[in-house]
Parts: sequence; structure tokens; C-alpha cells
Amino acid sequence: MILILGIIIADDEKKICRLLEYLIDWDKIGAKLLGVAYDGITALQLIQEKKPDVLLTDIRMPGMDGLQLIEEAKKQNAALKCIIISGYKDFQYAQQGIRYGVRDYLLKPINQDDLTRTLKKLVNETMEQKNSQEARIHLEKAVRNYSGEFKRVFLKIALEQKPEERPETVLKEVRKINTSRVAERDSRCLVVKPDIEYKDFTKDAYQLLIDKTIEILQVEFASDDGELTIETSDEGIFLLLSQGLSDREELIKAVNHVRDRVMGLQDLFPKIYFTAIITEPVDTDDELIRQIQHSRIAMYNRLLTDTDTVSELKILNTVSEEKYFLTSKISSLLENRPESFEPEEIKKYVNQAKRIMRAAKGISGLDVKMELLRLALNYLDWLGQLDTPLDKSGKTAYFSEMYEHCISLDQAFELLEETLTNALLEVLNHLKSKEIKPVAYAKHYIDENKGIHIKLEELAKNAGFSYTYFSYLFKKETGITLTEYIQTVRIETAKKLLVEKERNVSEIAELVGYSDIKFFTKQFKKALGVSPNEYRKMFLER
Repeated sequence: MILILGIIIADDEKKICRLLEYLIDWDKIGAKLLGVAYDGITALQLIQEKKPDVLLTDIRMPGMDGLQLIEEAKKQNAALKCIIISGYKDFQYAQQGIRYGVRDYLLKPINQDDLTRTLKKLVNETMEQKNSQEARIHLEKAVRNYSGEFKRVFLKIALEQKPEERPETVLKEVRKINTSRVAERDSRCLVVKPDIEYKDFTKDAYQLLIDKTIEILQVEFASDDGELTIETSDEGIFLLLSQGLSDREELIKAVNHVRDRVMGLQDLFPKIYFTAIITEPVDTDDELIRQIQHSRIAMYNRLLTDTDTVSELKILNTVSEEKYFLTSKISSLLENRPESFEPEEIKKYVNQAKRIMRAAKGISGLDVKMELLRLALNYLDWLGQLDTPLDKSGKTAYFSEMYEHCISLDQAFELLEETLTNALLEVLNHLKSKEIKPVAYAKHYIDENKGIHIKLEELAKNAGFSYTYFSYLFKKETGITLTEYIQTVRIETAKKLLVEKERNVSEIAELVGYSDIKFFTKQFKKALGVSPNEYRKMFLER
């Protein structure tokens, strides 16, 4: 259905009203003229009768001015879009009009293009709002008519929020869709997570396992009318259970039966793990949401306790001091991140993080995931500074997804090490083809300048690399660092100058880049075992 929006024009100058009727291409903008008024009182009566979507009004009119008209009209319809048309250029009218909700301000003489553009914008905006409102009304009606569908929406919204979100915040989001009550007497949430290790993970295999498990759950828990509220998330498969399944012993027995049947799918998968959490029975929606949120966090905690179990929900309050301890220790570790291109350094980095997390007590598995993600992002950001097409978001998303399929804390750290090492090797492989020529260029540049006035950051940039990576690369190719090579070139230059009699040692030191003769003497003796004067004497005595 095509929506046609209604417009009313109010202006005490009849010729202006006729001009507006003529200037507006009604069909083009998708609107029609509902009426014209030459004073404010008549205009307000027209608005009450015709209920327009847009009002074009002058400011100065008899009976009631344009601003009063807008104020009164907005009381009747807050969604009414208002445009002021006036020959008075005093900006105070525009300021007052904005307070009343005026959407635009056009000055006489009226420009047809400006008028059309303004009306078209408001018409499109109003149509979008009406379509959105109609869609929302339709959705709310459908949800009201189907309580089972609403339960699914209730569960879906709860799972779309962060696991640590406050229950009242989640409930507020739910109430935007429907105010109906979901929780019945002794309502529960059951969370089931069938899993395969991340090393064996493929999307197709995991989806097949989820589908098979849902089929088993439907057989085990479906009510007489076949209704079962199920939603899936990263944490597992969530079911809302009604009072018909309130008996604790019977429920545990049913879940164990599900577990046995899921584990019976071993022929399809290399190894299956099964974790289930049963919440306490509750009677209100906010209590049910609280149980859902706690069960999600408890599912993360399986990495800290036992995987492959059926258990009842135990709410563990995270100790804030321990969370602060963990975050501060990890922050300290991030500050000392190794800027190295050796996989062995990544291993040390991850092991340090593992020791920190094992020392922290009273933290949740979700806290661990967040801190591991911080470590991953920090290291990937550093690698991303190099001239490579590293997909940082893809690597982070992979780690986050695979974390959900780790079956122990050790495996989570193994995943982190693997993710960072693979990213490092990817970067190194990309840079490999660019390596040899820049090193040769750097050596030539240093030789040509006799090691004097060399700016290392600029040299690395000219070679096409960050200073950190270029230093690593230079040492890898030559066996010594950039600084050591520059030192060697300076000493070699000094040796040549020392065999000449024209300059004294102090002059030679300055020529090869040493402003401090004592430091020069120390470096020379360190390299050759003799002082500059001793070297000159030895050479001249030959």
C-alpha cells in the first residue's frame, strides 16, 4: 500500500498560499493538500479535523500566530512535522520555533527547489516512521497472539544481551516487545552444550551435533501440545521448562538420558563432550532472566572446573578484588609485551599470562575469556603496525569462536598461543620477499656515510619496515644488530684515519661521530683490544 501524506498550509497572504500550491509537485513528493487557512484559529480547526502529517505556516497571522499554532497543534499530535515560512529574518523566531519542534525554516521569497527538497525529506521521514510503526504493531500483535512465540522472543532477547548484563536491563528490553508474563510457577532454564574440541571443529560438524541434540531434547521434553521453547547461543542450547518438569530428580534423570543419547553419536564425531546446567525453579520473569544470565556465566566456568558433567546451577559471586588483581596484572603484562618475531617469545608471553590467571582466585571463565581477548588484541595490534594485510578482526573472531570449544583452561591458552603464532608466521611470510634488498640497502647506506649521523628510525622507514621489525630482520641476515654494524663501520673508518699523521685522536673521534673522546677510546679498545694511540703506534712501527 502506497502512503499519501496530508499537508495543510496556513498563511494570511492568499497569493502566498496559491503560490505554494503551484510550486509543490504533489505527486512527486507523495503528498496531497488537505486544506488552506488564512488565520491561525482556522488552521488549528483544520488540523483537528483533517489530522495532517505536515504543516506549512507563516509566523505573523491574525487570531493566532504561527508559533502559537504550532504549540497547540503539537499538543494534539506530537508527530506533526512543522515548517515555518516567513519574510521576517529575525533569528529569534527560528530559535523559538525549534523549541516547539519546528523541523525547518524557509524565508520568503520561496525557492521552489528548497521547498521541494524540504518537503520531500519530511515526507520520506514520516513514511519511514509510519512503516516502522505499522511493522512494530504487526509484530506486537503476532507476539500477543502466540504465547509460545513470545517465550522464544523472551529467551532470544535475554541471550542477545551480555552474560553479565543486569536482569532488570534485560527485562526492560523484553518489555519493549510484550508485557505478558513468561515465567510460570516453578519455571526453569536448562542449558545443554554438546561440543567437539576446537582442533576437530568445523562449522558443518558442529551444526550437525547441535541439530541432533535439539532433536533429542525435543523428544525428551516436548509437552503434550508439542511446544518447546529453545534458542541457541555461543554458550549452548537453552530451554525454558514449565512447571510440568519441576521435579528435581525426574529432571536430572531426563537430562542424563539426553546426555547418554548424545554421547551415543560418537560414530559421527571424533570425541563428544557434554555439559548441562539446570537452574533453580523460579516464579517471576526477572528471577528467570537472572537464572539464565547466571547459567551462561556458569557454562564459561566449566573450563575452570569440570567439562562433561550434568550439574545444578551454583551461583559463584566473582570477588571484585580478584577481578581487579587479574586486570591489573594483565595490564602490566601488556606493557611489557615482547616486540620479538620469534614464536618462542609468544610461548613465554602466554605462559606468563597462564601463571597470572592461575594465581587469581574467585574469577569466572568469562573474565578469563575477556582477558585473553585483551592479550590477543594487544599483540595483533602490534603486528598490524607492520606493512602487511593482517586480518586482525578475523583472527580475533576466530579466537573468540574457538574459545567456546575449548574443554579446559590449558587448551584455551594453547589456542591463544596458536592464534598469535599463526598471525606472526603469516606476517613473516608476507614480508619474506621484501627482506634481502632492504638489508643490503641499509648496509650500503651506512657504509657510504661511514656510520655517521645515521637515524635508525628513518633508515628503517626508507627500507619499508617498522624499526622493531627491521632491527630483527637486520640481525637475522647479518648476525649483528644495526647499532653494532654502525659501530663496526665507525671503528673501521677510524682505523683508516689513524694511520694518517695529519689528525690527532680527538679530531678523528669527532669525524667518526663520537663527541666524547673517552667513549670513543673505550669503544675502540673494546673492538680491537688496544687504544687508538696504541693502534697508531703499532701501525707506524711496522
